[in-house]
Amino acid sequence: MTARADYHHGDLAAAALDEALGLIAADGEARFSLRALADRLGVAHRALYNHFADREALLAAVAARGFAQLADGLAAASEPATFLAAYVRFARGYPGLYAVMTERHHAQINATPSLRAAVDRVIAVALAVLATPDADEDTRRREVMRVWMLAHGAIGLQRAGMLRLRSDADFIDEVLRIAGLVPPQEKAP
Repeated sequence: MTARADYHHGDLAAAALDEALGLIAADGEARFSLRALADRLGVAHRALYNHFADREALLAAVAARGFAQLADGLAAASEPATFLAAYVRFARGYPGLYAVMTERHHAQINATPSLRAAVDRVIAVALAVLATPDADEDTRRREVMRVWMLAHGAIGLQRAGMLRLRSDADFIDEVLRIAGLVPPQEKAP
């Protein structure tokens, strides 16, 4: 929608998030302003400020949706290899959204309840699948962080073009092998 007359007063916050997600998916990055987003929705840009304090608040809401979607995708994982494969598939399938999600600072995550809740869902799944059940809290946290840092580092290197380009399946297989989650003779899940 581009004309103001086209927007029918419904849930502007949800419409703005949907439109932002569409722009991020199309461009691979979040290079739009609130003004440009409002123009696409056919509303005055000040209308978006009724729902989002600024662009960063909108991006935090986008990240919350992304983490919720990631948590849903990871929920079926029953062991570390399927968890890591699902995580890498998500990041590769939604590169712009993944970038928005991982560019949120700790302070912003803690200051945004919906984002904190969505991140906590991902952490809960990760702890259930990746951490040793009876280990102490620090050990469990480090077990999750080891896998997450490995995955995020590999995804970042691949996205930056620093690694030889591979199909998603080959890339996932390589990440799982580096993580020690797939024996050399087996194929990744």
